Amino acid sequence: MSQIIEMEKQANGKTWAMARARWGRRGAKIGTALVAGMAAGTAAAVDHTQAINDAFADGTGNVTAAVLGVIALVAIVTGLGMIVSILRR
Repeated sequence: MSQIIEMEKQANGKTWAMARARWGRRGAKIGTALVAGMAAGTAAAVDHTQAINDAFADGTGNVTAAVLGVIALVAIVTGLGMIVSILRR
């Protein structure tokens, strides 16, 4: 089977045997490592995208909680101010 693949003609007229003779097994290993590295980088990017989306959702929840806390604090202070002003009369 490997002999059939090695002798297959490329579009430029060269055979796989010529390419393999020129670059050898080391070139094939380097190419395989590059492809594997690119695939791993793509998989890692997908994982980071999910983490970023989760962090964004958590941040949105924290901002909402902070805004509601400030509004509640202002309402309490305003209410206490009104009660103190009524008692001073």
